[in-house]
Amino acid sequence: MSQPVAISTVFRTVPNVLLRRWFDDHVPGQFPIKWDDLGEREVEPMMSFHNELPPSKRDEMDIDLQTVRAFASEAGMRAFMDAAELHDVNDLMQRIPDDLDLNGRAMWVRVNEPEIFKSSLLFLRLDEAQWWRCRNDVPQNMRIAKDVKERLQDAISDLLREDGRGQQTTVQIVKRGDCTYFDCNPDDYVRSENTHDESGNLMSIPLRPTTQVLVKYDAGVGQLQISTKIKQPRKSQIEQVVAKVALGWDLGPYSDEPAYELDHLKLPTFNLETDPSDNIHARIESIGLLNTITHRKSTASVRRNDSDDSIYRAIEEELGREPSSLHQLQVTYVEIKFQFPGTRYHRAGRTTIRITPRSCNLNRLTSDRAEIVQKHLKLWNIDNASIDQSGLG
Repeated sequence: MSQPVAISTVFRTVPNVLLRRWFDDHVPGQFPIKWDDLGEREVEPMMSFHNELPPSKRDEMDIDLQTVRAFASEAGMRAFMDAAELHDVNDLMQRIPDDLDLNGRAMWVRVNEPEIFKSSLLFLRLDEAQWWRCRNDVPQNMRIAKDVKERLQDAISDLLREDGRGQQTTVQIVKRGDCTYFDCNPDDYVRSENTHDESGNLMSIPLRPTTQVLVKYDAGVGQLQISTKIKQPRKSQIEQVVAKVALGWDLGPYSDEPAYELDHLKLPTFNLETDPSDNIHARIESIGLLNTITHRKSTASVRRNDSDDSIYRAIEEELGREPSSLHQLQVTYVEIKFQFPGTRYHRAGRTTIRITPRSCNLNRLTSDRAEIVQKHLKLWNIDNASIDQSGLG
């Protein structure tokens, strides 16, 4: 979820006609100010009323407002579309008034389609997850096992209880095209937090939050990805649990074999050609290099404001490398900037994707743009997911 903002900011950015319905949902008939007399962005009466509410009710409303704010983005709009499809609502985005900005659109869905709004949270979490580790050693088109949700919850809890966590685990499963996402939320380590009780006294309370584990199976290419803050060896063990329980596949130990091939990107003969139908532009902005003889690391970057600059010119000028000597250098990472055109639900924008041999922050994009980027990673022979899988049968 996005960073919290001031509650007054949310009140200022949402039209009064929508705020009125939102207040009525939470405190029906209790708002003391006549809405017809209240100007747009006149937030002081709202804040005064909000601050006088009982703490529990105020907290409930604050969480709801912060959630609305989190959807005020391109990723939020995409999450609404995915959730609407899940609910067989095909005209959601067409029904939202065109004059609303992203904040207004998010609140419109909250007050008019609360069930879709609730379902959208999972899709937003998927779009905001970062640093997915990729494995290509699973077969394509594997069937998802029956009753997998309950069995996966039990298996992950059994694994993590040895650490003093995982007492309970909740798993949600969602499909997007060829991809199946397993959103696993096991209990994490207990911790102590300071808070104020109803009387305003400072006190410590025990809190056991959950920690998120996202696992994505792409049946079309035979690829398993994981995004989690849980460290090794549990990270690999969770991959194996999901593969076994959900796919019926015995996943071997994690290998250092790269999921992404980068070395050819250092060559001046290589060009990031794009599909004209996508109307995008791409350029390597930065590259990390390791000299395999001296084991020294170096980087090269383009001049950001010079559209004619190239990473190959930067390598030659900054590192003094002729093409004939590039065989000594191993690429450790690249940063590729993509420029996307505007659409009805997306502003034109730029996104920089960082790729290492074993990870990529591709999944921080909305799913439609991630699909375009992934297509080009395969086109440029960066993504190794399309390798021959005949040995995995």
